[in-house]
Amino acid sequence: MTLSIFTLTSLLASGLFNSSFEVTNDTSHQQSEHATLYIVRHAEKTSEQSHADLSKTGKSRAEALKEILRDVALDAIYTTDTTRTRNTVAPTAKAKKIALTVYTPEPGKLAKTIFMHHKNHTILICGHSNTIPELLRSLGVRFKDALLLEYDDLFIVTIDSNSDGSAPRVYLQRLHYPATY
Repeated sequence: MTLSIFTLTSLLASGLFNSSFEVTNDTSHQQSEHATLYIVRHAEKTSEQSHADLSKTGKSRAEALKEILRDVALDAIYTTDTTRTRNTVAPTAKAKKIALTVYTPEPGKLAKTIFMHHKNHTILICGHSNTIPELLRSLGVRFKDALLLEYDDLFIVTIDSNSDGSAPRVYLQRLHYPATY
């Protein structure tokens, strides 16, 4: 059985991957570029202070994120410059030997950076409950209702950029990941 990279990524993130699948990276039939973004809110924090650290549950959730993304080949990890966001993705960055890229919490600017510099890349982004909805909108994700973010949300955004210059197609999957793995 052969799976596309998008399908495999979805299975990995949902914990439903079975090692009996064969993965191919044959893209000769495709005329588009794919970016895959894993977007999470920072894990639980110790207080409401602006630079609060992660709580015990938050640290556990950060480790769970590392395990969930263990088999995902990340090209970059973006985080805002707060202790809670950096510490949410730090275990994943350490395991994958990827330096954190700090971004200002301006979702429109981050979306432009992704569209310009990250075609065919897989990226982990850690943000906040008040920035992630705007980032998703800036990426082209449309949703009707207010997006209430929880600490366990894991958004997988796939962006298909066509070589003909037409508007990219954007797909969203919303999953949840546990505080322990």
